[in-house]
Amino acid sequence: MKLYSFAQKLGLVLVGGIGFFLIPSIQSIKSQSFSPFIAPSPGTSITKSGPVDTLPKSDSLTCDRLTGSMCNLSQSTNQPRSIEQLDNSQTSLICGYTGNCSPSDFPPIDSELLQQTIASISTATNSQTVVIYPEILEDRIKILVVLPSGKEFRKVVTNVNQQDLTDTLVELLNSIRDPSSEDYLPSAQKLYNWLIRPIEVELTEAKAKTLVFVMDGPLRAIPIGALHDGNKFLVQKYATATVPSMRLVIKDLRDDLQLRDRRRSKILIMGLTKAMQGFSALPNVAVETQTALKMFGGNERVFLDEEFTIENLKKQQNANNTNYDIVHLATHAQFLSNTPEGAFIQFWQNRLSLEDIKTIRLGENKIEMLALSACQTAVGQNLGLSGTMLIYRAKSILSSLWTVSDAGTPALMLSFYNYYPTAKSKAIAIQQAQLDLLEGRVTIEAGKIKGIGNLPAIPLNQVSDDINLKHPYFWASFILVGNWL
Repeated sequence: MKLYSFAQKLGLVLVGGIGFFLIPSIQSIKSQSFSPFIAPSPGTSITKSGPVDTLPKSDSLTCDRLTGSMCNLSQSTNQPRSIEQLDNSQTSLICGYTGNCSPSDFPPIDSELLQQTIASISTATNSQTVVIYPEILEDRIKILVVLPSGKEFRKVVTNVNQQDLTDTLVELLNSIRDPSSEDYLPSAQKLYNWLIRPIEVELTEAKAKTLVFVMDGPLRAIPIGALHDGNKFLVQKYATATVPSMRLVIKDLRDDLQLRDRRRSKILIMGLTKAMQGFSALPNVAVETQTALKMFGGNERVFLDEEFTIENLKKQQNANNTNYDIVHLATHAQFLSNTPEGAFIQFWQNRLSLEDIKTIRLGENKIEMLALSACQTAVGQNLGLSGTMLIYRAKSILSSLWTVSDAGTPALMLSFYNYYPTAKSKAIAIQQAQLDLLEGRVTIEAGKIKGIGNLPAIPLNQVSDDINLKHPYFWASFILVGNWL
């Protein structure tokens, strides 16, 4: 499989069919001191054939300017950072990236408020919910975990440095994109051993079912559901979501504790099927979008190709003060710089920059979800995902992290929409959709998608063969960012 350069591997945001590229800037980091507390964690990964040694440590550590977490830290790391400190640093980071907010725009977060909120969410969703803060340091990873019981604990993983982590993540992202190979397993297991193994006893004792990550640095690019314990993928044990910071989403979460009826969701669907301005055609966007519309009642219309214009997007969002619950954009997009000005979404013969999104309103209220399913992507630090969520005034984004099969994407997206109206949370809905592909309940046979709820077989365009959707290439790229309810 062709290896991509480090820069090409980093960056992306989507909605039903979008691919975003981000090329971050790199700089060296200064060494720092760390707290002496060490929690036990394995130094090797377990694969089907036996142990795999961790990658050799490198003296040349790198970081991304956009993540900030490993760059120019002035605070000493000898003392553990509080929830408030960890969360505020992430809030400042994303507000700095978008230039669209400041931390003071959002209610302050503290341990008590966070614990009360996740306890209420656990009850409302019938899914014990845990918030996890992995913090990447020069020669270790610190993990802060908040349980719905009110307990808070920390672990320190000392058998990994930042370069080990970055190299292993890059290795996973390279290998997982080859659906004919299981070469992704060693790196998927290493990452599980570093991030989940140290806390899995406590997760089991807490009967956790949903894990919410406030990711740091390159971990924003991780397909968390694909981490592997040697027997199972993480998605087979937990629903997952990531948030840019809890401070950014806490108000929406508390407002949504009385779970709304999503069976009446109103959806705006737009997309691009034809080749445009150097991007390849996406023939199965038509299948994805037309079927999704029927699943939501078919009362709206789909805007494809010549009708997929920025002007039509503006008109739909402002027509009769319409408030859409979901906006589904099936198209290409790119992140080519470390600022919002360098990002765009491809429309018919035009490109909408991330900066220009600020001028478009989707009615008076926030939308529930911006759905982005990519065809061409380069995985990155994903500040663009969180930034788009804020700028677009969406509570959450369903996004893909890497180049996704044009034939395979509709299977996952439509399975997700099958669960969306009745699932207790969006995180549970995407978990169930991913499990449908992984465990063979949703298949592609003779060019038709089969097994999505009560829908009849769905013919795909330009596909006549069987496609094995069990490989994580097809299901693990999709992550939920933001409000997971």
